[in-house]
Amino acid sequence: MEARFKKDAALRLKVAAGHLEAVRRMVDNDEYCVDLMKQLSAVQATLERVQQIFLRNHLSTCVSSAIQRGMGDEIIEELMEALKYNKSLTDGRHAADMAGEEGAAAPALEGTRQTCQ
Repeated sequence: MEARFKKDAALRLKVAAGHLEAVRRMVDNDEYCVDLMKQLSAVQATLERVQQIFLRNHLSTCVSSAIQRGMGDEIIEELMEALKYNKSLTDGRHAADMAGEEGAAAPALEGTRQTCQ
C-alpha cells in the first residue's frame, strides 16, 4: 500500500475505533436511540471513507500494474466482484465526500429528545 494511503487509512481507522467505543459506552449508558443511530452512522461514514482509500490505492497500484501487464480484464472482473458488496463505492452518492469532513452527526434539537427503553 502506498504510504500516503496507508497513513490516511490508519488514521481514519483509529478515529472509527474510538468513535465506535464511544457508541458502545452510549449503549451501556442507555443513551437515546436516535443519538445512538446518528453516532453509528458517523462511524459507518468513516469506514466508507476507508474503503474509498483502499479502492484508490488498489486502482493506483494493482489495477494499473495489471493493465500494463495485459491482465486488465481479470483484475477489473475481480474488482467488480468485490465492489458489488459495497454500494457506497458504486452508487456515486459519496463521491464528493472524499474531501469532506469526518461525518460527524448533527446535534440533536433541544427539547425533542424522548426517553425510550
